Amino acid sequence: MKWIRKFVEFLRRDSPSLLVFGRLGASALALISAPIVARAIGPDGRGDTAAAIALFYIAPILLALGIPLEVRRLSATSDAQSALRSARLFCLLALPVSAAISVVLGHTLFTQFDESTRWVAMVGVALCPMMMSWSCDVSVLVAQGRYRGVMVMQIAQPGIYVLIVAALAIFQSASPATVLIASLCGTTTTFIVGMCLTKTSITGSYFPFLVLTKNAIRFAGSSIAEAASSRLDQVLVLPLIGSFQAGIYSVAVTVAAIPLSFGQALGASYFTPMARAEGADRRNLQTEAVRSAAALAILSCPVLAIAIYFGLPMLFGESFEDSVSIALISLVGTAGMMTAYVCSMALAAEGRGGIMSVAQVISLAVGVGLLFLLGPAFGAAGAAVASTISYFLLLFVLISALRVPLRRCIPMLGDFHNSIHKLLKGK
Repeated sequence: MKWIRKFVEFLRRDSPSLLVFGRLGASALALISAPIVARAIGPDGRGDTAAAIALFYIAPILLALGIPLEVRRLSATSDAQSALRSARLFCLLALPVSAAISVVLGHTLFTQFDESTRWVAMVGVALCPMMMSWSCDVSVLVAQGRYRGVMVMQIAQPGIYVLIVAALAIFQSASPATVLIASLCGTTTTFIVGMCLTKTSITGSYFPFLVLTKNAIRFAGSSIAEAASSRLDQVLVLPLIGSFQAGIYSVAVTVAAIPLSFGQALGASYFTPMARAEGADRRNLQTEAVRSAAALAILSCPVLAIAIYFGLPMLFGESFEDSVSIALISLVGTAGMMTAYVCSMALAAEGRGGIMSVAQVISLAVGVGLLFLLGPAFGAAGAAVASTISYFLLLFVLISALRVPLRRCIPMLGDFHNSIHKLLKGK
């Protein structure tokens, strides 16, 4: 019973470590569902569903125009409720646009899907404002330091998804269409959970709508490009290298992305203090955050590399043995992306959305260009190399934008302890 008391005390602390717990829980659920889906529908089906689910992720960020980040900034410095009301109104107004996008995709990219999968994918894109809404809810919870709520929302979507796909596998009903339906069920559940946790009624004051959107646009380019950098490759590889290689690549990047949970939690723990600090204090916090992120990458990625080498073939089966080398290449990129994410949060806390957008667009352009160059020639390995190079380019541009000398970004011995302490205590 002692471990139960410790777990309850862990939850009561409401520290950023809960974000790590939530992200790792989500990653664990993804690892449980990934081999189930992969074995049930094979590499070809996995490639199709990965492309559609990537669009379920990209489309809401495309339409949100940076609103969730602006809501996070406002929630850290002023009234969260009025900002969230206006953000939800924005999500409602986005529904006709998302429906139009779904029709366009249904007659272009989704035409290579079977008929049922095509229709489910179209519905998923049309309903993307739900994800826009719960992204804003997460932003409010992070800014208010309500990490338990964030953890619940992190686990809700993959939790529902894994339960449904497991049932589909047991009853031998898994197909690309039913897998996509499982994903949409998870998104709908998370949307409802977010509404319940933030408890923001439609009555009350609204943050000036035009001011919210005008300020949010500063973050739009960064948010869109960041989403595209992390997921667009899974859409583009489908026509470039075929469903089989796309499936191999999807499994590899899913596994390699696990350490990103540490970077996201660390960025969240530093965000509010950086947003409230000024001058030299903010600069010192930004430098400390970059070093801590680099230290976390050095600590976590080699451990996962060992686990990938020995565990991935056992989890996913012989059909996905080629994913091992791809995952190891992608893991190098993950190390760069972890640090780049924290750098992005440092700039967002300072309200410098413009330079974030420039950095993300540069990285995206290079990554897509390399993907078209290397993908057809080298398949999934070429795609992994392209994304890895783009992530490190992004890191370099962001560090330059923060005006932190490269020598000060090299983690020292104390930074390894500080990074763990920051995750566990948040102070």
